[in-house]
Amino acid sequence: MKALGPIVAGVLVALCASVAVAGPVAGESAGKRPLLIANCFKPKFKPKDVIIACGDASLGARAMTWSTWTRKKADGTGTGQINDCNPDCAHGTTKSAPMELQLSKPQLCSNGKLVFAKLRYIWTSGPPIADTVASGTVPIGCKLAAL
Repeated sequence: MKALGPIVAGVLVALCASVAVAGPVAGESAGKRPLLIANCFKPKFKPKDVIIACGDASLGARAMTWSTWTRKKADGTGTGQINDCNPDCAHGTTKSAPMELQLSKPQLCSNGKLVFAKLRYIWTSGPPIADTVASGTVPIGCKLAAL
């Protein structure tokens, strides 16, 4: 029985070393920082510019400063931009006002990247265009960038 002591200890040391070298199990998101699909294609960490309306880029935010960025949520402020679509969206004028972005619901994509799946925007001083909602929520997860 005493002879097994060093063998068991050796096996335990080897197991602990292999776990430490291997790191987290594939697909495990522990320790990863969530990213934001900010340009409708590539996930980024704390992007300065964010396109919210990917179809025509008619709604977005620039010069973002992030006050919080955790594994569960992110909050930031910047300058929101919206196209007034007058006389139509192709010839419209971009209007700006202060905007807050709130990111939540991180999800693990098939490529192993952790991305926020929900974006809420708030015009903090009111929208720069009449008859525009003061806030909204947009799904922005893995499907947006085909990840």
